[in-house]
Amino acid sequence: MQEKYHNIITKHLSNEANEEELQFLFEEMKTNKELKAEFDKTSELWNSFSNEQKEFDKKSMQKLIALKISINEKQKKNRFISASLKYAAIFIGIIAITTFVFNDFKSTKVIVNNTEKIQEVKLPDNSIISLNMDAKLKYNNSTIKTFNREVTIEGEAFFDIAKSEGKKFTVHTSDFDINVLGTKFNVRTYNENQSVVLTEGKVMLNSFENQNAKITMLPGEILQYSAENSSFVLHEVNTKIYTSWLSSKLEFDNFTLNELAELIKLRYNKELIISNNEIAKKRISGSAPSDDINLIIKALETILKIEIQHKENKLLIN
Repeated sequence: MQEKYHNIITKHLSNEANEEELQFLFEEMKTNKELKAEFDKTSELWNSFSNEQKEFDKKSMQKLIALKISINEKQKKNRFISASLKYAAIFIGIIAITTFVFNDFKSTKVIVNNTEKIQEVKLPDNSIISLNMDAKLKYNNSTIKTFNREVTIEGEAFFDIAKSEGKKFTVHTSDFDINVLGTKFNVRTYNENQSVVLTEGKVMLNSFENQNAKITMLPGEILQYSAENSSFVLHEVNTKIYTSWLSSKLEFDNFTLNELAELIKLRYNKELIISNNEIAKKRISGSAPSDDINLIIKALETILKIEIQHKENKLLIN
């Protein structure tokens, strides 16, 4: 039986074939008696399998083949051997096909950004995912089922999701799922405090702790999740704070110093402490190379016309 029929028959038996494939198969069987006979025998064998056998227990199948060949060896020997070998060949074919399909369905692609640069990944549906350092992306890589628009993320990533005729896209994290149609958002899953920042479109989050908790986000909002007490907090933010890592420069346009302090905390794990109330009220704009915190401090000193003290993980403005 030709290989092009194998996949369709297997998908049909596992309820994965679409209408076009089924129509093609049944039309072929109208004129191809050999194909029809093989299909009938394969279907009969498949339906006789137990649930365990349908889970592709190869060893059990091989034992069953050996048993079928050995039964009634002395009775009608020649005819029986011929029939048994044919039966075994079909059975072995099923093993080969189902094993291939099973492995294909479970095939997963894993991408880890082990570099010090942002890694851009283009998915089969043309969605673009930008991975921050140490971020890990995982998704199904089946050639038969094709991309199912579901991914799992660990670390931080920015998603630019392509629209696909109403088909939703799902991002899995350790504590919640994000369901979207077409949008742009940032996901951060470091440690126990996780967040989603929506820059464009609309998303819905489903909590694993509370199945009834469905939270809809709008552009300009951040949803922060605390794993310690399983709580969500939703509020408006300057989204540029949370997507600044996508740029090789640290850019701030009309930022308050509190917003700048949050940005510095996220990107450099430094705490900006402002004790001067007059300075705290100022809004600033500027840019600096993002890979050197000392250059950023100098840029702030120039803009604010002050001296900033740098002590361990603290930046002090008096």
